[in-house]
This record gives sequence, C-alpha cells and structure tokens, in this order.
Amino acid sequence: MRLMNDLHRSIVLDTLKVFAATTLVAMLLMTLGGGAKEGISRGLPPTLVLRIMPYLLPEVLRFVIPGCLLFAVCSVYGQMSAANEVTALKSLGINPLRIVWPALVLAYALSMFTYWLYDLCAVWARPSLQRQVAQSVDEIVYGYLKSNRSFRSQGVSIVVRDIVADRLISPMVRIEAGKDSKAVVLMAEQARLRAEPTRGVLHIECDRGHLEVPGKGSLSFPDGFVQDVALRDFNAMDDDQLSPAALGLARIPSQVKKEREEIAKLLRAKQERPAQENAAKAQEAEMLRFRRERLNRLLAEPSRRLSNGLGCLCFSIVGVPVALLRRSADVMSIFFLCFVPILLLYYPLLMLGESLARQGTYPQYSVWLADLALLSAGILLLFRSTRR
Repeated sequence: MRLMNDLHRSIVLDTLKVFAATTLVAMLLMTLGGGAKEGISRGLPPTLVLRIMPYLLPEVLRFVIPGCLLFAVCSVYGQMSAANEVTALKSLGINPLRIVWPALVLAYALSMFTYWLYDLCAVWARPSLQRQVAQSVDEIVYGYLKSNRSFRSQGVSIVVRDIVADRLISPMVRIEAGKDSKAVVLMAEQARLRAEPTRGVLHIECDRGHLEVPGKGSLSFPDGFVQDVALRDFNAMDDDQLSPAALGLARIPSQVKKEREEIAKLLRAKQERPAQENAAKAQEAEMLRFRRERLNRLLAEPSRRLSNGLGCLCFSIVGVPVALLRRSADVMSIFFLCFVPILLLYYPLLMLGESLARQGTYPQYSVWLADLALLSAGILLLFRSTRR
C-alpha cells in the first residue's frame, strides 16, 4: 500500500513538473515571442502591449493546457514503461490500471480549470482587453502611422506623409459610412488625434484643409475643423448583440428565453401577414434564420465549453496507453504519435459538431462528437496496454 501511495505521488509530481515547464515555455513563446513581438513590430506601443498581456493569458492558457498535459503524460509514462516499471508491477500481481488513474484524476482537474477559463475569458479577459484598447485607441493609431504611414480599421483609413510629435503631416482620411455609401474624404495640412473612450469616438482635429462629401460637394476650412469618427467595435454592447461565446454562463439562460420570445413573435407576425412582398418575406426569413441559429448556439454553448475543457482528459486517456505500449523514453516520438491522429480526428470532429449545433442538429449533444471519438479510442488503447 505504501509502495503504491509513493508511486502515485511520484507520478502526479513528475507530471505536474513537466506540465508546468512545458506550459511556461509555450506561454512565453505565444505571448512574448509571438503576440508581443508581432504587436510591437506593427507599431503598438510597448506600454500598451504590457498592459494587455494579463488579459491574453487566459485565452492562451485554454489552448495550450491540453497539448502540454499530453506531452507531460507521454513523458512520465514513456519513461516508466522504458524502465520496465510496468512489467515489474505486473510481476508483483498489481494491475497497471492502478498507476493510470492518478494522471486521469489530474487531467480531470485541469479539464475543470480549462472549463472555468472559458467563463473567465467571457466575463473578464475580453471586456477588459476591449476597455484597454478603447482607452488607448489614439496610441494605437499613432503607433501604426509611425511604423507604416497608414492605418485602416472599422471603415476608417488614414494615410500621412509624416508625423512630427503628435501632428499628422498632410493626412488624408477616408470614412466609409456603409457598404453602399461612398466614403467621405478629409484632407488637411496637419491634424491631431484625440480619443474619447467613454463615447467610443475618435476626434480628428484638423488645420487648413477641406472635406469632400459624396453627392453634397466639398467644404473648405481655412482655420480649424474637428471630425468625429465613431469606433463601433469599442462601444460596450448589450448581451443581445454579443456572440454566445462572449457571454458568461450565468447570462446564457436569459438570452435563450429572449431568443425564443423573438422567434415566437416572428412566427406570429408571419401567420398574421401571409401576403407580403417578396423583399419583406426574404428579410423576415433571414431574421428568423439568424434568431434560430443564435438560439442553437446559445443552447450549445455550455456543453461546448465543457466538452472543450474535457479535451484535457480525452488527450490524456489517449497519451497514457500509447506511452505504455511504445516502451520508449523518446518523448517526442510518443507525443507526435498521439498528437497527429488527434489533429486528424479530434479537431475536424470538433468543427463538425459545432457546425451541426449551429444548424440545430441536437445542439446540446453534437458538440460532444470529438470527445466521444477520442474517449472511445483511448479506452480501447488503455485496456490493450494494461493487458499486455
């Protein structure tokens, strides 16, 4: 009994050590080596990159945890198998399954942590990141202009000849009002930018220039002129406008109720006005399709997050038996032997399940396709590895 307790403790500690080291390296590569370097090279201020980094960590973590845990169990159980520790346990009459469950319990705990990260991203990380970007939008635009002499986002494009301190020299600003509308063009000798995050507005303070409005002519201003540009993506949105992935779990039931009420209203209106013009019918049908798809996504969202979180357990239940069967200390070969089939099976089924959920094909259950496939394969491999 003491032998097994010591062995279980050793397995858990060794797995945690490898997992922590691998996760740290992956996080550094993806944040500092990837995102931060790319952001700075594109002109984002280093201070802004540092401010938004904490809000990116939950997003990065939920992606790297399953793969890092798979690497950890492949390493620990591969070394155990290569050292014939599993064979020694069998010779003592101990079922090898007894050394498997500590890793699976750890994988389940990390699955629940990953599941919680999805909610953390929705209620804290993404809103905080959006707020930081909104408060620094003028810094972002200046940074891009200094690096590239041009900037384009949300229907606004700015091209400058040069930048001196906070002054844009000979700027040309194009503001697109909509898909079917021609752009308003603003040109000036120089201009300054000032953001107003609370209103989601970027002020362009221009000196000596003119404004061209399609269909209405042009307006020259010899002195000063201020043009306000609405920054749509930086305005706080109601729950009704948010994607289901951006909602906290506690807010999803109320949204499900609202969507069902909206669908009922549309269906009643359709029955009350059977004779409509084709354009009105098409618009009503499109709105009904949109509402039904959003309802399906809302219904599937809690299950989708849980199934994605339990990917840690699914990865581990495949990695452990493969490592035992390989009987090799070559961690990388074991890892890729597991990960390549996972890429070919798990992720396509994950996308298929989410697509079926959006279409309304058992939205609360179709998102489990990938997990069920991986769990089935893992259980078969597990029994095979412990009976050899």
